[in-house]
Amino acid sequence: MSYRMQLDPKSRKAARFVSRLQRTIQQALIASGMTQQQVAEALSVNRSVINKRLKGNANLTARSIAEFAYVFDKDIEIKFVDRTVSERSNVTTAINKVIHLGDHQTPTGTANPCREFTLESAAS
Repeated sequence: MSYRMQLDPKSRKAARFVSRLQRTIQQALIASGMTQQQVAEALSVNRSVINKRLKGNANLTARSIAEFAYVFDKDIEIKFVDRTVSERSNVTTAINKVIHLGDHQTPTGTANPCREFTLESAAS
């Protein structure tokens, strides 16, 4: 017997957003060149707290997101874009189709925290 968890559209949208947000924070960590221990020390918390936030085992709050931005010396930008529903489809497409997660500065390192995600690639 298998168990399949059904998510309502609201929960699915929230889960996908949180997942994208965690990936963005992980990319910013890599780009910063800092270790989880260094981030933890800068925030005066245990490294396990940082690890749990990055892995999704702890709830990200607006404050914890702002703390990451502080440590990485970044600004946070959040946009709401209008969306349209395609006919004969259960898929919703954004009019703008771009979600900006990060700041406008050019990153250094191997990951790009300013990467633009199309809704199609971010949802997968």
